Amino acid sequence: MIKLSFSNLSILICVTIISCFVFSNKYWRGEHKVIESDVLSYYGYLPSTFIYQDLSLQFWDELDSNIQNKIWFKTNIEEERTFKMTMGVAYFYCPLFLVAHHLSTPLGYDNNGYTLPYRLSIVLTSLLFYTLGLILIRKSLLSHFSELVTAVTILIIALGTNIVNYVIKEPGMSHVFSFFSIAAFLHLGILWEKTKKTKHLFMLGAISGLIVLIRPVNITVVLFFLFLGVYNKDSLTRRIQLFVTNYKQLLIGILGGCMVIIPQLLYWKYSTGDWVYYSYSEEGFFFTDSKIFSGLFSFRNGWLIYSPLMAFSLIGLFYKNEVVRKYRLSLIPFILVHFYIVFSWWCWWYGGSYGMRSLIDIYPLLSIPLAAFVSDVTNNLKWKKIVFTVITASLIGLNFFQFNQYKHTILHYDSMTFQAYKHIFLKRHVSEDYVKYLDHPNYKKALQGDRD
Repeated sequence: MIKLSFSNLSILICVTIISCFVFSNKYWRGEHKVIESDVLSYYGYLPSTFIYQDLSLQFWDELDSNIQNKIWFKTNIEEERTFKMTMGVAYFYCPLFLVAHHLSTPLGYDNNGYTLPYRLSIVLTSLLFYTLGLILIRKSLLSHFSELVTAVTILIIALGTNIVNYVIKEPGMSHVFSFFSIAAFLHLGILWEKTKKTKHLFMLGAISGLIVLIRPVNITVVLFFLFLGVYNKDSLTRRIQLFVTNYKQLLIGILGGCMVIIPQLLYWKYSTGDWVYYSYSEEGFFFTDSKIFSGLFSFRNGWLIYSPLMAFSLIGLFYKNEVVRKYRLSLIPFILVHFYIVFSWWCWWYGGSYGMRSLIDIYPLLSIPLAAFVSDVTNNLKWKKIVFTVITASLIGLNFFQFNQYKHTILHYDSMTFQAYKHIFLKRHVSEDYVKYLDHPNYKKALQGDRD
């Protein structure tokens, strides 16, 4: 039986609230909901493999036009068809997809991969891994912080950030699955630090491979592990010695990662003839023009505009306590490199989003400095606790209010400006002239590097 501690209670509250939204909104009922946008590419591996049994995608020509529109792929100069996204997210979809596939006909639905049971399976999968991600964050934080601090940190991340949208309204997107995987990465990294057991490093390698296979840019998490516990020259020397001493375990960890990634390499070889294939065509990075400031503060999906509570995690990085001291020199280089790469992407605002969705992935690692901030507040003067509680509760409320605006297209998915934000702030309805405040991005120019 699970002990109902503060941190367990916080997870129960978060999951209950989010579940109520999920099952009251019932997005899976819409024929063109859930399996839409990028999800079409993440998901396409499953019906192609288990239903149509043709990863070359030649079956597409024989499909009804309604199903054809749901299968996205790239075609190269040799007319070979390949899914744009890597298959990491499909690994998560797979178990409940198979359940949905076996139940669809008995329930009276077409078993073509795109009817209601399949959509519902993705919704439930997202909710499951959101919950598991919170459980793993709890385990990691309790290694260093109290029950109360852990509970408050979980509430902030789970209810006070843009992750709510990617469990409730757009559950098939990759971010909840990256969130879970990086939470597992953190937990396993801490476990290996304590036990030095080979199985933990093998699992760490496997989860690292999965992280890369979900979103390749998240390979930056390796930086966090390499410098974990480094805070001066002596600790760096000890870290290097640790890796040298345990080189056999490291090789086993790398093997774990390779085992996860090999199916993707085999797919690319089968579909294109190349072991490694860049499927994004003209889309790429502009490393000489990283939009870090815009990514953090722009009203066009800026991270700290739409998830302002996460500013506490950045502040917490500079606190002088033992926990932050242990993690600071692994977190700061990781954050700087990750921000630089993420915001060098041609579409730095990441298209249609509620806030900066690309940073949801790393919330588990940011939970450490966030918890350090919360710990400092809870150990401080009473009036500071009151102010913090009021601010946190208010911003969680604002987050749900703005999510509701986003849901009803009041808060625009890619064209917000300061004037537009000011016009809709705390409003449920807006005037028709609201559109004049929007600034629609030019995607064609952005592809060429004009990304302002």
